[in-house]
Amino acid sequence: MKELSPLELAIASSLMAGALQAALIQSMIRKNIITDQEGHEIYEQALLMLETSQAVCSSPKVFEAARELIEQHLRKFPHHDEL
Repeated sequence: MKELSPLELAIASSLMAGALQAALIQSMIRKNIITDQEGHEIYEQALLMLETSQAVCSSPKVFEAARELIEQHLRKFPHHDEL
């Protein structure tokens, strides 16, 4: 693996975690473990948790970026465009 700066390593870890989480949710939907609605609710809950913890964070830009990423996932669910 390439030599990464601490920031690059943190970004890579975050990208990996986000991709893995999205893949797990989609896999559970495809295998009928959860419904599309339940997958949507997972992202809504994540958004709520993010918003409630935002008050204690010193970087609003980071939370805004995370919120936008979660909202992108929410838009992927059919018939669930309300945010």
